[in-house]
Amino acid sequence: MILMFGTFIIAFKLKHFRNSKFLGRSVRRALGDFGVPISIIVMVLLDFLIHDTYTDKLVMPEGIRPSDPSVHGWFINPLGVTKPLPIWCIFMAAPASLLLFFLVFLEENICHLILSKPERNMTKSAGFHFDIVLSCFINFVCGVFGALFMGPACVRTVSHTSALTIMSSTHAPGESPKIEGVKEQRLSAIVVSILIGLSVLLGSVLNLVPKAVLYGIFLYMGVSSTAGIQFQERFILVLMPVKHHPNVPYVKKVYSGVNACETNPNVPYVKKVRTWKMHSFTGIQLTMLIILWVVKQSPAALCFPFVLMLLIPIRLYLLPYGFNNQELSALDGKEASAPTSDTSDEPDFYEETHGLPTHVDHHHQS
Repeated sequence: MILMFGTFIIAFKLKHFRNSKFLGRSVRRALGDFGVPISIIVMVLLDFLIHDTYTDKLVMPEGIRPSDPSVHGWFINPLGVTKPLPIWCIFMAAPASLLLFFLVFLEENICHLILSKPERNMTKSAGFHFDIVLSCFINFVCGVFGALFMGPACVRTVSHTSALTIMSSTHAPGESPKIEGVKEQRLSAIVVSILIGLSVLLGSVLNLVPKAVLYGIFLYMGVSSTAGIQFQERFILVLMPVKHHPNVPYVKKVYSGVNACETNPNVPYVKKVRTWKMHSFTGIQLTMLIILWVVKQSPAALCFPFVLMLLIPIRLYLLPYGFNNQELSALDGKEASAPTSDTSDEPDFYEETHGLPTHVDHHHQS
């Protein structure tokens, strides 16, 4: 617990330290940009210096070799490794492979939709078709080698996006910076992939990293990626009195001559959807999320892609009975304006050098 929350708190605080008034701008930027590596090094060093406590650590094999050389080599025989595999078994596996394709397809396109919002002002075309074809080909190669299947890494992709987005630095005091453009390139992704590959040579070093430190990093990435998610914002509004909702159209009260309902273009769903309908939509989303989580944790996890696909007809054919098109458009986030970033009196590193990759990062998954 100490290692996990220590890693999370150090990385989280250093991220926001760049907007503080301590030290110089260059030092603040450096600490903010390298907050995650700093937190990992500090917590790993703490674990290394305490010898009377056992912690579960990563287990990395030395060099590059098959997972179990005593059972199979580099290539997997599709007709059986230890004993012959009947041909009919290959065809019986087709339904399961179709579900796996649906899962990769949905994750791929959800990730693309998150990145390809109009407010990001992208100039290059997105690789919707190219990415899904490339993913399927790579997964075929992974099957030949017996490796894990590859799927989109949405959290890492969003983090990559945040590191490349260009924010305005000429906004008026008190206003949130807007996205001016993107650094649409593939060089950074190629460098990241090369560094990940070279990490195979650092097995002895990675074996010193406790798993709790990784959980802290995962917690940090998860919390950071929730910024700007409409579902989270609406869930918070459920716990908030209506008079404190931003841009509320149905409550017009004036305090000291100032309208309490100041316009906030980032939340059009509050203005265009009645409160009880907005909370109902949030409740439906929460229910679907719980159902997906239960299915994923149950023995029926193989059916997860099928259950995920059921959300499409629910949205297209059932929800229109309770919500009109304008309300659904606002709740879907189609009319949301540019997301805001952490701001201060002076633009920080992320407000000056942010951009968007034109592809989706990937990771291996079981």
